[in-house]
Amino acid sequence: MSFASPDKLFWLLAALPIIAFYILKTRLRRRPVSTLLFWDQVFEQKRQRSLWQNLRHWISLLLQLAFVGLLGFALADPLWNSQEDTGQDLILVVDNSASMRAVDPATGNTRLQQAIEQASDVAGTLRSGDNIALITAGGSVRVVVGMSDFAPTVQEALLKIQPTDGPTRIGEAITAARRLAADDQKRRIVVFSDGGVADRDLLTDAPAQTTPEPNDAAAAAAAEQRRSLTGDDVRWMQVGTSQNNLAITTFQVRRSTVDPIGYSLLVEVHNFSSQPAETRLTLKLDDALVDVIPLEIEAEGSFRKQIDSTSRAGGVLTGELKSDDALQVDNVARAILPNRPEIPVKLVAGEDSESYYLRRVLESIPLVKILSPDAVDSEPTARLTVFAGVVPETIPEGPVLLVDIPESGPAIGTDGQPAWRLGEQVDNPIIAKQEKQSPLLRHVQLQNVILAGGRDLEVSESLGTPTTLLETAGGDRVCVSVERSEGRILLLASDLDTSDLPLRIAFPVLMTNAMNWFFRETGEIRPALATGLTTDVPWDVAENSETGTANLIAPSGERTLVTVQRNKVKLGPLPSVGVYRLTTEDVSESDEVETGDAATDPTVATDDANLVAVNLSDANESDLRLPELPETTAGALPPAGRSPWFYLILAATGLVITEWALFQRRVVA
Repeated sequence: MSFASPDKLFWLLAALPIIAFYILKTRLRRRPVSTLLFWDQVFEQKRQRSLWQNLRHWISLLLQLAFVGLLGFALADPLWNSQEDTGQDLILVVDNSASMRAVDPATGNTRLQQAIEQASDVAGTLRSGDNIALITAGGSVRVVVGMSDFAPTVQEALLKIQPTDGPTRIGEAITAARRLAADDQKRRIVVFSDGGVADRDLLTDAPAQTTPEPNDAAAAAAAEQRRSLTGDDVRWMQVGTSQNNLAITTFQVRRSTVDPIGYSLLVEVHNFSSQPAETRLTLKLDDALVDVIPLEIEAEGSFRKQIDSTSRAGGVLTGELKSDDALQVDNVARAILPNRPEIPVKLVAGEDSESYYLRRVLESIPLVKILSPDAVDSEPTARLTVFAGVVPETIPEGPVLLVDIPESGPAIGTDGQPAWRLGEQVDNPIIAKQEKQSPLLRHVQLQNVILAGGRDLEVSESLGTPTTLLETAGGDRVCVSVERSEGRILLLASDLDTSDLPLRIAFPVLMTNAMNWFFRETGEIRPALATGLTTDVPWDVAENSETGTANLIAPSGERTLVTVQRNKVKLGPLPSVGVYRLTTEDVSESDEVETGDAATDPTVATDDANLVAVNLSDANESDLRLPELPETTAGALPPAGRSPWFYLILAATGLVITEWALFQRRVVA
């Protein structure tokens, strides 16, 4: 043990006057007596004794000397052996990832609470000349307190740390800590975590490995990562106890590419235990119960299944495990099922067109409702207009389908050019080429199919951007799609009543693809995101401009401004699980939160909103079994608690009380 202020030890010299006064007190004094009759009695009581014989109250003297010694040593500010090297840079790294939410059954505290308590004790040992910093490593790395020599600031910041639902970022946090303190000799990094890093094998106390081969990039990367996690300047303080856990590790839903109202759910439940487990998985679409699946999962095993179902309505599909394990955040997962609204279709047929096959195939699509020609005004506004055997005077806004086109299109633009020019009828229009990359022809094979009445279509670029879908051997374009801002257009120059196309299974598939294409329902997966990751989410809100802004409303109601660029919005890292909402509405922070209000409730979607589901989906965070941490070569930490001078002052106070008690006893005696 050493002293931070050894010059203060001169206060120990205060013991000299105490000893001197004590000796003076024990010296014999002259006493006159009136008669010799009492001399023998007085002499017996006051006769001369040796110095050691006169130390009758030596306990009191020792207590006084001990008090002076304790007070002098306290003023010199003693240091523990591990505190002798002053001027150190102490960086505390606190893991506040999802696994730190796990509750210890013995204490009832979470792992994060234990980590904060231990970190606060270590911060209390900061010496004069030392610096301290605080970094959190959950979901994303955050420097909470930069380098400072004032420990109470760090202790206050520790109490404000909140748990996240993201994966741990211990490696990145240690790298950030090394950037904060560049001096390797003075730097000490203390990590408070359960050890749930991505590659737990890197933390095992394995023997020193040989230098990896130069061409073994994977081994070199692993060795470098292990050195970064277990360097000489890093000390791990493990919290928590090993526990078993059940978790939903995969939960994704997508609409069917064939069935307009069908969807498929991929779910995986993992058992992080050495014992088999039984539970049940409850599936709900918003508040409606979909299914209850009993599960029996073997030790270290998993349940993985694709569940197919149908629902025209969309919403939040939720899966929940019935489990009372220590970590609840991975027992619930969510996914967004896109809504499939009804499609009112206005069918306009020419006088010479029966449109029998076209009408039948449209009626077979579950979402399509053909409006009655006599009651069009009283029924919902058509979302799709179909012209069969007739060309309109003006092309309406919105999606348009034209079949059996009899003539060139209406005049458009300032020059009055037709929207498309119709060529002569082809004698034997056999399809020789099709655009395989188009979503309109997904699962459709039309080569060698005869399209009776086929004619060449030359679409003007003033109408939009044309794409040839079907082409004959002679180069005649019989089917063309047009991309325009007012609504997509599909042109098919063929008489369906006399063609082979309606007799093939490809025709209803083509019409189903057309419905999805018209309304941009691709049937692709809208993935549920994982916490802590950054990704681009497709969103058509900025299709008319390259960039735009939107509000991201978190499950807690917190708003964040995000940028939408080229129909994509970059999100992440998102710290919490739940349902987020994207909206272009100007939501003010001062707006009052009302339950069910679309402006404040993330689960209430509007026309310009998009829901995004976020789950933990991290097997590493759900595995609550603690890994074995390595032995560190870093310097020993000071004992948790207060500095030595505090305990010396307490001891001195105790001595004062003891001396007072002894004095009172002597006076009474």
